[in-house]
Amino acid sequence: MARIYAYMATHYHLDAADHFRLQAEKALAQLGKHPYLGPHPGWATRHQRLRFWVISRTNCIIYYEISGDDLSIERVLDGRRDVHRIMELGIEDPPEETD
Repeated sequence: MARIYAYMATHYHLDAADHFRLQAEKALAQLGKHPYLGPHPGWATRHQRLRFWVISRTNCIIYYEISGDDLSIERVLDGRRDVHRIMELGIEDPPEETD
């Protein structure tokens, strides 16, 4: 989340970065109190305990797992990206276009 904040502060506006940080903190506090709120992804995943939660009023999604009393943040991604491809295959770059 620190990288997202830094990117937004550098490439957009500090107000947008602060908005993201505030909304992310609220989402994390809510998940801390109620970790089972987030649903499982609608796609088949090798991460059996994977859940997600949308950071309100942003395009970002928190992907996390619950193990016992622990909540582990796996990734925070822009929901407009191919999150299935990133999470399952570990491929960050978009597919190459063919002519």
